[in-house]
Amino acid sequence: RLWLKELRRAPPRSTMADTYGAVEGVETPLTGFQGDIEAAPAPRSRSRAAVVMACMMVSGAAATVGARAYSGSTTGAAQMAAVEPEVETLAASEADAEVVVGSWQREALRSVLKKVGYTQNIIFGHENSNREGQYFWDNAGMDAHSDVFNTTEQYPGMYGFSFQDIINGNKLTNHVLNAAKQNAVIEFFWEADNPVNGGGARDNTGYPCAALLPGGAGNANWTASMDKIVEAVKEFKIGGTHIPIILRLFHECTESWYWWGDEYCDNVNYKAAWNYTRWYFNEKSGLKNILYVYAPAKVSETEWQAYTNWYPGTDQVDIIGFDRYAYVKAYNDYVKADCEVACGFALSEGKPCALAETGIADGIENVDNDQWFMTDLLDNLMNSSDTCRRLSYMLTWSNEQPGRYWVPLPDQQTASGFVKFTKDKRTVFAGDVRMDAIYDTYGYSLGHKSDDDGDASGDLHGESSTDGPRPIDPTTPISGTKSMLEELDFQISRPDVDKDWGPYDPNAAHRLRKEYVSEPEE
Repeated sequence: RLWLKELRRAPPRSTMADTYGAVEGVETPLTGFQGDIEAAPAPRSRSRAAVVMACMMVSGAAATVGARAYSGSTTGAAQMAAVEPEVETLAASEADAEVVVGSWQREALRSVLKKVGYTQNIIFGHENSNREGQYFWDNAGMDAHSDVFNTTEQYPGMYGFSFQDIINGNKLTNHVLNAAKQNAVIEFFWEADNPVNGGGARDNTGYPCAALLPGGAGNANWTASMDKIVEAVKEFKIGGTHIPIILRLFHECTESWYWWGDEYCDNVNYKAAWNYTRWYFNEKSGLKNILYVYAPAKVSETEWQAYTNWYPGTDQVDIIGFDRYAYVKAYNDYVKADCEVACGFALSEGKPCALAETGIADGIENVDNDQWFMTDLLDNLMNSSDTCRRLSYMLTWSNEQPGRYWVPLPDQQTASGFVKFTKDKRTVFAGDVRMDAIYDTYGYSLGHKSDDDGDASGDLHGESSTDGPRPIDPTTPISGTKSMLEELDFQISRPDVDKDWGPYDPNAAHRLRKEYVSEPEE
Protein backbone atom coordinates (compact mmCIF):
# COMPACT_ATOMS: atom_id res chain seq x y z
CA ARG A 1 0.00 0.00 0.00
CA LEU A 2 1.14 3.56 -0.64
CA TRP A 3 0.77 4.55 3.00
CA LEU A 4 3.37 1.95 4.01
CA LYS A 5 5.98 3.82 2.01
CA GLU A 6 5.00 6.99 3.79
CA LEU A 7 5.12 5.21 7.16
CA ARG A 8 8.79 4.36 6.60
CA ARG A 9 9.45 8.10 6.36
CA ALA A 10 7.55 8.80 9.61
CA PRO A 11 9.35 11.12 12.04
CA PRO A 12 11.54 9.57 14.76
CA ARG A 13 9.84 8.34 17.89
CA SER A 14 10.99 11.38 19.83
CA THR A 15 8.75 13.56 17.70
CA MET A 16 5.78 11.21 17.38
CA ALA A 17 4.25 12.35 20.65
CA ASP A 18 4.23 15.90 19.34
CA THR A 19 2.60 14.71 16.12
CA TYR A 20 -0.26 13.04 17.99
CA GLY A 21 -0.35 15.42 20.95
CA ALA A 22 -3.49 16.81 22.52
CA VAL A 23 -5.53 19.32 20.57
CA GLU A 24 -6.99 21.97 22.80
CA GLY A 25 -10.09 22.76 20.82
CA VAL A 26 -13.27 24.25 22.23
CA GLU A 27 -16.18 21.87 22.20
CA THR A 28 -19.46 23.26 20.99
CA PRO A 29 -21.96 22.69 23.81
CA LEU A 30 -25.22 20.87 23.15
CA THR A 31 -27.60 23.69 22.35
CA GLY A 32 -30.35 24.11 24.87
CA PHE A 33 -29.39 21.11 26.97
CA GLN A 34 -29.11 22.86 30.33
CA GLY A 35 -32.76 23.70 30.33
CA ASP A 36 -35.98 22.44 28.86
CA ILE A 37 -35.71 18.97 27.34
CA GLU A 38 -37.80 20.14 24.40
CA ALA A 39 -35.21 22.79 23.55
CA ALA A 40 -32.46 20.25 22.88
CA PRO A 41 -31.87 19.02 19.32
CA ALA A 42 -34.01 16.02 18.45
CA PRO A 43 -32.76 14.00 15.48
CA ARG A 44 -36.22 12.48 14.98
CA SER A 45 -37.62 15.91 14.09
CA ARG A 46 -35.86 15.54 10.77
CA SER A 47 -35.96 12.85 8.14
CA ARG A 48 -33.91 9.92 9.46
CA ALA A 49 -32.79 9.11 5.94
CA ALA A 50 -31.56 12.66 5.46
CA VAL A 51 -29.69 12.58 8.74
CA VAL A 52 -28.03 9.27 7.93
CA MET A 53 -27.08 10.43 4.44
CA ALA A 54 -25.65 13.68 5.79
CA CYS A 55 -23.59 11.82 8.38
CA MET A 56 -22.31 9.39 5.78
CA MET A 57 -21.32 12.22 3.41
CA VAL A 58 -19.57 14.22 6.11
CA SER A 59 -17.90 11.17 7.65
CA GLY A 60 -16.82 9.83 4.30
CA ALA A 61 -15.19 13.12 3.41
CA ALA A 62 -13.37 13.19 6.70
CA ALA A 63 -12.05 9.65 6.26
CA THR A 64 -10.79 10.54 2.79
CA VAL A 65 -8.87 13.72 3.49
CA GLY A 66 -7.41 12.80 6.85
CA ALA A 67 -7.93 13.12 10.56
CA ARG A 68 -10.54 15.47 11.93
CA ALA A 69 -11.92 16.31 15.34
CA TYR A 70 -15.33 14.88 16.15
CA SER A 71 -18.41 16.61 14.84
CA GLY A 72 -19.11 18.46 18.10
CA SER A 73 -16.09 20.73 17.63
CA THR A 74 -16.13 23.83 15.46
CA THR A 75 -12.40 24.48 15.72
CA GLY A 76 -11.05 20.95 15.93
CA ALA A 77 -10.99 20.24 12.18
CA ALA A 78 -8.55 23.01 11.37
CA GLN A 79 -6.39 22.20 14.37
CA MET A 80 -6.34 18.45 13.66
CA ALA A 81 -5.30 19.20 10.09
CA ALA A 82 -2.12 20.75 11.48
CA VAL A 83 -1.19 17.63 13.45
CA GLU A 84 -2.85 14.87 11.46
CA PRO A 85 -0.66 11.84 10.74
CA GLU A 86 1.50 12.40 7.69
CA VAL A 87 0.78 8.91 6.44
CA GLU A 88 -2.88 9.76 6.03
CA THR A 89 -2.24 12.31 3.29
CA LEU A 90 -2.44 9.35 0.90
CA ALA A 91 -5.63 7.91 2.39
CA ALA A 92 -7.68 8.73 -0.69
CA SER A 93 -6.40 5.66 -2.53
CA GLU A 94 -9.00 3.08 -3.48
CA ALA A 95 -7.20 0.35 -1.54
CA ASP A 96 -7.77 2.12 1.77
CA ALA A 97 -11.43 3.03 1.23
CA GLU A 98 -13.61 1.85 4.13
CA VAL A 99 -17.30 1.85 4.91
CA VAL A 100 -17.91 4.72 7.31
CA VAL A 101 -20.14 3.95 10.27
CA GLY A 102 -22.53 6.87 10.72
CA SER A 103 -22.50 9.12 13.78
CA TRP A 104 -26.15 10.06 14.26
CA GLN A 105 -26.85 7.42 16.94
CA ARG A 106 -23.59 8.33 18.68
CA GLU A 107 -24.73 11.93 18.94
CA ALA A 108 -28.15 10.80 20.15
CA LEU A 109 -26.45 8.76 22.88
CA ARG A 110 -24.35 11.77 23.87
CA SER A 111 -27.52 13.81 24.30
CA VAL A 112 -29.16 11.01 26.29
CA LEU A 113 -26.25 10.84 28.72
CA LYS A 114 -26.27 14.58 29.24
CA LYS A 115 -30.00 14.56 29.85
CA VAL A 116 -29.79 11.69 32.35
CA GLY A 117 -27.24 13.67 34.35
CA TYR A 118 -29.38 16.77 34.15
CA THR A 119 -32.45 14.90 35.45
CA GLN A 120 -30.39 13.56 38.38
CA ASN A 121 -30.89 9.92 37.53
CA ILE A 122 -28.10 7.40 37.11
CA ILE A 123 -27.85 4.42 34.75
CA PHE A 124 -26.64 1.22 36.43
CA GLY A 125 -24.14 -0.87 34.47
CA HIS A 126 -22.61 -4.29 35.02
CA GLU A 127 -19.53 -5.74 33.34
CA ASN A 128 -20.09 -8.96 31.36
CA SER A 129 -23.58 -9.19 32.79
CA ASN A 130 -24.97 -11.49 30.10
CA ARG A 131 -21.72 -13.41 29.69
CA GLU A 132 -20.73 -14.57 33.15
CA GLY A 133 -22.29 -14.83 36.56
CA GLN A 134 -21.55 -16.44 39.86
CA TYR A 135 -22.88 -19.76 38.51
CA PHE A 136 -22.98 -19.42 34.74
CA TRP A 137 -20.74 -18.83 31.75
CA ASP A 138 -22.37 -18.04 28.40
CA ASN A 139 -19.64 -17.51 25.85
CA ALA A 140 -22.12 -17.79 22.97
CA GLY A 141 -24.30 -14.93 24.19
CA MET A 142 -27.58 -16.72 23.60
CA ASP A 143 -29.00 -17.54 27.02
CA ALA A 144 -29.99 -14.07 28.30
CA HIS A 145 -28.76 -14.83 31.81
CA SER A 146 -27.80 -11.99 34.13
CA ASP A 147 -27.21 -12.00 37.86
CA VAL A 148 -28.77 -8.54 37.93
CA PHE A 149 -31.99 -10.07 36.62
CA ASN A 150 -31.63 -13.13 38.81
CA THR A 151 -31.98 -10.93 41.88
CA THR A 152 -34.13 -8.00 40.73
CA GLU A 153 -36.02 -9.18 37.60
CA GLN A 154 -34.52 -6.16 35.82
CA TYR A 155 -31.65 -6.06 33.36
CA PRO A 156 -28.85 -3.50 33.75
CA GLY A 157 -29.17 -0.23 31.88
CA MET A 158 -25.57 -0.61 30.67
CA TYR A 159 -23.53 -3.67 29.73
CA GLY A 160 -19.74 -3.54 29.87
CA PHE A 161 -17.45 -5.66 27.69
CA SER A 162 -13.74 -5.96 26.86
CA PHE A 163 -11.98 -5.30 23.56
CA GLN A 164 -9.12 -7.52 24.70
CA ASP A 165 -11.57 -10.43 24.81
CA ILE A 166 -12.25 -9.81 21.11
CA ILE A 167 -8.54 -9.65 20.30
CA ASN A 168 -8.09 -12.93 22.16
CA GLY A 169 -10.55 -14.60 19.80
CA ASN A 170 -13.86 -14.33 21.64
CA LYS A 171 -16.91 -13.23 19.67
CA LEU A 172 -19.13 -10.84 21.59
CA THR A 173 -21.55 -9.89 18.82
CA ASN A 174 -24.51 -11.76 20.30
CA HIS A 175 -23.87 -10.36 23.76
CA VAL A 176 -23.82 -6.82 22.39
CA LEU A 177 -26.87 -7.24 20.14
CA ASN A 178 -28.94 -8.84 22.89
CA ALA A 179 -28.07 -6.02 25.28
CA ALA A 180 -28.73 -3.32 22.70
CA LYS A 181 -32.12 -4.79 21.85
CA GLN A 182 -33.05 -4.17 25.47
CA ASN A 183 -32.18 -0.49 24.80
CA ALA A 184 -29.26 -0.82 27.19
CA VAL A 185 -26.13 1.29 26.68
CA ILE A 186 -23.00 -0.57 25.51
CA GLU A 187 -19.59 0.14 27.06
CA PHE A 188 -16.19 -1.35 26.27
CA PHE A 189 -12.84 -1.03 27.95
CA TRP A 190 -9.47 -2.22 26.66
CA GLU A 191 -7.02 -3.79 29.08
CA ALA A 192 -4.58 -4.03 26.22
CA ASP A 193 -1.66 -6.43 25.93
CA ASN A 194 1.81 -4.95 25.59
CA PRO A 195 2.19 -4.20 21.85
CA VAL A 196 5.96 -4.61 21.98
CA ASN A 197 6.25 -8.18 23.22
CA GLY A 198 2.69 -9.48 23.52
CA GLY A 199 2.82 -9.55 27.30
CA GLY A 200 -0.16 -8.61 29.42
CA ALA A 201 -1.39 -5.17 30.38
CA ARG A 202 0.89 -5.17 33.42
CA ASP A 203 4.01 -5.85 31.34
CA ASN A 204 5.78 -2.54 30.69
CA THR A 205 8.67 -3.93 28.62
CA GLY A 206 9.83 -1.60 25.84
CA TYR A 207 8.00 1.58 26.91
CA PRO A 208 4.88 0.53 24.97
CA CYS A 209 2.94 3.80 25.28
CA ALA A 210 5.52 5.37 22.95
CA ALA A 211 6.32 2.21 20.98
CA LEU A 212 2.73 1.83 19.74
CA LEU A 213 3.02 5.05 17.71
CA PRO A 214 3.96 4.94 14.00
CA GLY A 215 7.64 4.20 13.68
CA GLY A 216 7.70 2.46 17.05
CA ALA A 217 8.54 -1.17 17.74
CA GLY A 218 4.97 -1.94 18.77
CA ASN A 219 3.06 -0.13 16.05
CA ALA A 220 2.49 -3.16 13.82
CA ASN A 221 1.02 -5.17 16.69
CA TRP A 222 -1.05 -2.20 17.85
CA THR A 223 -2.60 -1.58 14.44
CA ALA A 224 -3.25 -5.31 14.02
CA SER A 225 -5.17 -5.30 17.32
CA MET A 226 -7.09 -2.20 16.34
CA ASP A 227 -8.02 -3.77 13.00
CA LYS A 228 -9.52 -6.77 14.83
CA ILE A 229 -11.58 -4.39 16.95
CA VAL A 230 -12.75 -2.46 13.89
CA GLU A 231 -14.02 -5.60 12.20
CA ALA A 232 -15.88 -6.66 15.35
CA VAL A 233 -17.46 -3.24 15.91
CA LYS A 234 -18.77 -3.18 12.35
CA GLU A 235 -20.84 -6.27 13.22
CA PHE A 236 -22.54 -4.44 16.08
CA LYS A 237 -25.64 -3.34 14.20
CA ILE A 238 -29.35 -3.97 14.27
CA GLY A 239 -30.79 -3.88 10.80
CA GLY A 240 -28.89 -1.05 9.14
CA THR A 241 -28.19 0.86 12.38
CA HIS A 242 -24.76 0.58 13.95
CA ILE A 243 -24.91 0.45 17.73
CA PRO A 244 -23.17 3.38 19.42
CA ILE A 245 -20.66 2.34 22.06
CA ILE A 246 -18.72 4.01 24.84
CA LEU A 247 -14.99 3.19 24.92
CA ARG A 248 -13.04 3.54 28.17
CA LEU A 249 -9.58 3.88 26.67
CA PHE A 250 -6.32 3.67 28.66
CA HIS A 251 -8.19 3.74 31.97
CA GLU A 252 -6.75 4.32 35.45
CA CYS A 253 -3.69 6.07 34.00
CA THR A 254 -2.95 7.88 37.27
CA GLU A 255 -1.97 4.57 38.88
CA SER A 256 0.88 2.30 37.81
CA TRP A 257 -0.53 -1.17 37.35
CA TYR A 258 -0.80 -0.90 33.55
CA TRP A 259 1.87 -0.10 30.97
CA TRP A 260 0.08 3.18 30.16
CA GLY A 261 0.06 4.21 33.82
CA ASP A 262 1.92 6.85 35.76
CA GLU A 263 5.26 5.14 36.36
CA TYR A 264 5.53 3.42 32.97
CA CYS A 265 4.37 6.18 30.62
CA ASP A 266 4.45 9.98 30.66
CA ASN A 267 1.87 12.64 30.01
CA VAL A 268 3.14 13.53 26.53
CA ASN A 269 3.23 9.97 25.20
CA TYR A 270 -0.04 9.11 26.95
CA LYS A 271 -1.83 11.91 25.11
CA ALA A 272 -0.15 10.89 21.88
CA ALA A 273 -1.17 7.25 22.33
CA TRP A 274 -4.77 8.25 23.14
CA ASN A 275 -5.12 10.65 20.24
CA TYR A 276 -3.47 8.30 17.76
CA THR A 277 -5.71 5.38 18.80
CA ARG A 278 -8.82 7.56 18.66
CA TRP A 279 -7.78 8.87 15.24
CA TYR A 280 -7.22 5.32 13.95
CA PHE A 281 -10.67 4.18 15.02
CA ASN A 282 -12.62 7.29 14.08
CA GLU A 283 -10.88 8.63 11.00
CA LYS A 284 -8.62 5.94 9.55
CA SER A 285 -11.20 3.17 10.04
CA GLY A 286 -14.39 5.21 9.78
CA LEU A 287 -15.94 4.23 13.13
CA LYS A 288 -18.07 7.24 13.95
CA ASN A 289 -20.20 5.44 16.51
CA ILE A 290 -17.80 5.65 19.48
CA LEU A 291 -17.92 8.00 22.47
CA TYR A 292 -14.67 8.11 24.45
CA VAL A 293 -14.68 8.18 28.23
CA TYR A 294 -11.51 9.27 30.01
CA ALA A 295 -11.36 7.53 33.39
CA PRO A 296 -8.29 8.05 35.61
CA ALA A 297 -8.19 6.50 39.08
CA LYS A 298 -8.32 8.00 42.59
CA VAL A 299 -8.91 11.47 41.17
CA SER A 300 -9.41 13.20 44.53
CA GLU A 301 -5.80 12.25 45.26
CA THR A 302 -4.45 12.81 41.74
CA GLU A 303 -6.52 15.76 40.51
CA TRP A 304 -3.79 17.70 38.71
CA GLN A 305 -2.36 14.59 37.09
CA ALA A 306 -5.82 13.35 36.12
CA TYR A 307 -7.49 16.40 34.65
CA THR A 308 -4.65 18.70 33.68
CA ASN A 309 -1.34 16.94 33.11
CA TRP A 310 -2.57 13.72 31.47
CA TYR A 311 -5.89 14.91 30.03
CA PRO A 312 -5.89 14.08 26.28
CA GLY A 313 -7.73 17.25 25.24
CA THR A 314 -11.20 18.72 25.14
CA ASP A 315 -11.97 17.55 21.63
CA GLN A 316 -10.43 14.13 22.20
CA VAL A 317 -12.72 13.14 25.09
CA ASP A 318 -16.53 12.85 25.14
CA ILE A 319 -17.22 11.78 28.74
CA ILE A 320 -15.35 12.64 31.93
CA GLY A 321 -15.12 9.58 34.13
CA PHE A 322 -13.30 8.16 37.11
CA ASP A 323 -12.62 4.66 38.43
CA ARG A 324 -12.71 3.96 42.17
CA TYR A 325 -12.30 0.83 44.26
CA ALA A 326 -11.74 0.83 48.00
CA TYR A 327 -12.28 -1.35 51.04
CA VAL A 328 -15.62 -1.15 52.81
CA LYS A 329 -14.83 1.36 55.55
CA ALA A 330 -13.19 3.84 53.20
CA TYR A 331 -15.32 3.45 50.09
CA ASN A 332 -18.11 5.94 50.72
CA ASP A 333 -15.71 8.80 51.58
CA TYR A 334 -13.37 8.08 48.69
CA VAL A 335 -16.03 7.72 46.00
CA LYS A 336 -17.79 10.90 47.11
CA ALA A 337 -14.54 12.88 47.10
CA ASP A 338 -13.64 11.55 43.65
CA CYS A 339 -17.10 12.38 42.35
CA GLU A 340 -16.84 16.00 43.46
CA VAL A 341 -13.58 16.39 41.55
CA ALA A 342 -14.56 14.48 38.41
CA CYS A 343 -18.06 15.86 37.96
CA GLY A 344 -16.86 19.35 38.79
CA PHE A 345 -14.38 19.07 35.95
CA ALA A 346 -17.05 17.57 33.67
CA LEU A 347 -19.32 20.53 34.32
CA SER A 348 -16.51 22.92 33.40
CA GLU A 349 -15.99 20.97 30.16
CA GLY A 350 -19.71 20.69 29.36
CA LYS A 351 -19.50 16.89 29.21
CA PRO A 352 -21.35 14.01 30.89
CA CYS A 353 -19.83 12.62 34.07
CA ALA A 354 -19.49 8.90 34.79
CA LEU A 355 -18.45 6.59 37.60
CA ALA A 356 -16.81 4.48 34.95
CA GLU A 357 -15.89 1.47 37.10
CA THR A 358 -16.42 1.04 40.81
CA GLY A 359 -16.98 -1.29 43.71
CA ILE A 360 -15.55 -2.72 46.88
CA ALA A 361 -12.03 -4.03 46.33
CA ASP A 362 -12.10 -7.80 45.78
CA GLY A 363 -15.93 -7.92 45.75
CA ILE A 364 -18.92 -7.28 48.02
CA GLU A 365 -19.18 -10.82 49.37
CA ASN A 366 -17.84 -9.72 52.78
CA VAL A 367 -19.96 -6.58 53.13
CA ASP A 368 -22.06 -6.87 56.31
CA ASN A 369 -24.36 -3.92 55.59
CA ASP A 370 -27.33 -5.44 53.76
CA GLN A 371 -28.34 -1.94 52.61
CA TRP A 372 -24.91 -1.10 51.20
CA PHE A 373 -26.22 -0.32 47.70
CA MET A 374 -28.55 2.28 49.19
CA THR A 375 -26.46 3.81 51.98
CA ASP A 376 -22.87 3.72 50.75
CA LEU A 377 -23.54 3.95 47.02
CA LEU A 378 -26.78 5.62 45.95
CA ASP A 379 -27.60 7.91 48.89
CA ASN A 380 -23.94 8.66 49.44
CA LEU A 381 -23.57 9.99 45.88
CA MET A 382 -26.98 11.38 45.01
CA ASN A 383 -27.64 13.10 48.34
CA SER A 384 -24.21 14.59 48.80
CA SER A 385 -24.21 17.57 46.43
CA ASP A 386 -25.57 18.92 43.18
CA THR A 387 -22.23 18.08 41.60
CA CYS A 388 -22.45 14.33 42.20
CA ARG A 389 -26.10 14.25 41.18
CA ARG A 390 -24.84 15.04 37.68
CA LEU A 391 -23.51 11.49 37.27
CA SER A 392 -24.94 9.89 34.12
CA TYR A 393 -23.97 6.29 34.77
CA MET A 394 -22.03 3.93 36.98
CA LEU A 395 -20.62 0.51 36.13
CA THR A 396 -19.50 -2.21 38.50
CA TRP A 397 -17.37 -5.27 37.81
CA SER A 398 -18.44 -8.72 36.66
CA ASN A 399 -19.49 -11.60 38.88
CA GLU A 400 -16.50 -13.88 38.65
CA GLN A 401 -17.44 -16.54 41.18
CA PRO A 402 -19.51 -17.01 44.36
CA GLY A 403 -16.56 -15.81 46.44
CA ARG A 404 -15.79 -12.80 44.26
CA TYR A 405 -18.75 -10.82 42.95
CA TRP A 406 -20.10 -7.27 42.68
CA VAL A 407 -23.81 -8.02 42.21
CA PRO A 408 -25.51 -10.27 44.80
CA LEU A 409 -27.79 -13.23 44.18
CA PRO A 410 -31.11 -13.41 46.07
CA ASP A 411 -29.80 -15.32 49.09
CA GLN A 412 -26.69 -13.18 49.63
CA GLN A 413 -26.16 -10.49 52.26
CA THR A 414 -26.55 -7.35 50.15
CA ALA A 415 -29.45 -8.58 48.00
CA SER A 416 -32.25 -6.76 49.83
CA GLY A 417 -30.47 -3.43 49.47
CA PHE A 418 -29.76 -4.13 45.81
CA VAL A 419 -33.46 -4.75 45.17
CA LYS A 420 -34.30 -1.40 46.82
CA PHE A 421 -31.55 0.22 44.75
CA THR A 422 -33.15 -1.17 41.60
CA LYS A 423 -36.63 0.06 42.54
CA ASP A 424 -35.44 3.53 43.57
CA LYS A 425 -36.62 6.23 41.17
CA ARG A 426 -33.10 7.62 40.88
CA THR A 427 -31.65 4.51 39.24
CA VAL A 428 -32.15 3.52 35.61
CA PHE A 429 -32.25 -0.04 34.32
CA ALA A 430 -33.08 -1.46 30.88
CA GLY A 431 -36.69 -0.93 29.88
CA ASP A 432 -37.27 2.07 32.14
CA VAL A 433 -40.24 4.04 30.80
CA ARG A 434 -38.55 7.32 31.74
CA MET A 435 -35.63 6.39 29.51
CA ASP A 436 -38.01 5.64 26.66
CA ALA A 437 -39.17 9.25 26.78
CA ILE A 438 -35.59 10.55 26.74
CA TYR A 439 -34.65 8.15 23.94
CA ASP A 440 -37.62 9.33 21.89
CA THR A 441 -36.66 12.96 22.35
CA TYR A 442 -33.13 12.50 21.08
CA GLY A 443 -33.81 9.80 18.49
CA TYR A 444 -31.90 7.02 20.24
CA SER A 445 -33.63 3.71 19.64
CA LEU A 446 -32.17 0.26 19.03
CA GLY A 447 -34.54 -2.14 20.80
CA HIS A 448 -38.16 -2.53 21.71
CA LYS A 449 -39.95 -0.22 24.10
CA SER A 450 -40.99 -1.30 27.55
CA ASP A 451 -44.55 -2.32 28.32
CA ASP A 452 -46.94 0.10 29.96
CA ASP A 453 -45.99 -1.26 33.36
CA GLY A 454 -42.30 -0.70 32.66
CA ASP A 455 -41.47 -4.39 32.24
CA ALA A 456 -39.21 -5.00 29.27
CA SER A 457 -38.50 -8.63 30.01
CA GLY A 458 -41.57 -10.15 28.38
CA ASP A 459 -40.36 -9.56 24.82
CA LEU A 460 -36.62 -9.47 25.16
CA HIS A 461 -35.60 -9.17 21.56
CA GLY A 462 -38.61 -7.73 19.76
CA GLU A 463 -38.14 -7.71 16.00
CA SER A 464 -36.17 -10.45 14.33
CA SER A 465 -33.15 -9.55 12.26
CA THR A 466 -31.12 -11.55 9.77
CA ASP A 467 -27.86 -10.11 11.12
CA GLY A 468 -28.79 -10.43 14.78
CA PRO A 469 -28.89 -13.32 17.23
CA ARG A 470 -31.53 -15.98 16.97
CA PRO A 471 -34.69 -15.25 19.01
CA ILE A 472 -34.60 -16.68 22.51
CA ASP A 473 -37.01 -16.91 25.38
CA PRO A 474 -36.56 -14.51 28.28
CA THR A 475 -34.73 -15.86 31.26
CA THR A 476 -36.45 -16.51 34.59
CA PRO A 477 -35.10 -15.38 37.96
CA ILE A 478 -33.88 -18.89 38.75
CA SER A 479 -31.84 -19.24 35.56
CA GLY A 480 -28.12 -19.12 36.10
CA THR A 481 -28.28 -19.45 39.89
CA LYS A 482 -26.93 -22.27 42.00
CA SER A 483 -30.42 -23.70 42.49
CA MET A 484 -30.42 -24.40 38.77
CA LEU A 485 -27.03 -26.11 38.81
CA GLU A 486 -28.00 -28.32 41.72
CA GLU A 487 -30.67 -29.88 39.51
CA LEU A 488 -28.35 -30.52 36.58
CA ASP A 489 -25.60 -32.87 35.60
CA PHE A 490 -23.12 -31.11 33.36
CA GLN A 491 -19.84 -31.62 31.58
CA ILE A 492 -17.10 -29.03 31.41
CA SER A 493 -16.46 -28.13 27.79
CA ARG A 494 -14.30 -25.01 28.17
CA PRO A 495 -11.25 -25.80 30.31
CA ASP A 496 -9.25 -23.03 28.65
CA VAL A 497 -11.06 -20.04 30.16
CA ASP A 498 -8.76 -17.64 31.96
CA LYS A 499 -9.50 -14.46 33.87
CA ASP A 500 -7.68 -11.21 34.45
CA TRP A 501 -8.42 -10.97 38.16
CA GLY A 502 -7.78 -13.57 40.83
CA PRO A 503 -6.46 -17.13 40.67
CA TYR A 504 -7.85 -19.46 38.06
CA ASP A 505 -9.70 -22.52 39.34
CA PRO A 506 -10.26 -25.08 36.53
CA ASN A 507 -12.81 -26.94 38.65
CA ALA A 508 -15.10 -23.97 39.25
CA ALA A 509 -18.22 -24.62 37.19
CA HIS A 510 -19.28 -20.97 37.21
CA ARG A 511 -16.11 -20.03 35.31
CA LEU A 512 -16.77 -22.32 32.38
CA ARG A 513 -19.25 -22.67 29.58
CA LYS A 514 -21.23 -25.84 30.21
CA GLU A 515 -22.98 -28.37 28.00
CA TYR A 516 -25.91 -29.68 29.98
CA VAL A 517 -26.50 -33.41 29.90
CA SER A 518 -30.05 -33.14 31.14
CA GLU A 519 -32.56 -30.34 31.29
CA PRO A 520 -34.30 -29.38 34.51
CA GLU A 521 -37.82 -30.66 34.92
CA GLU A 522 -40.59 -28.13 34.44
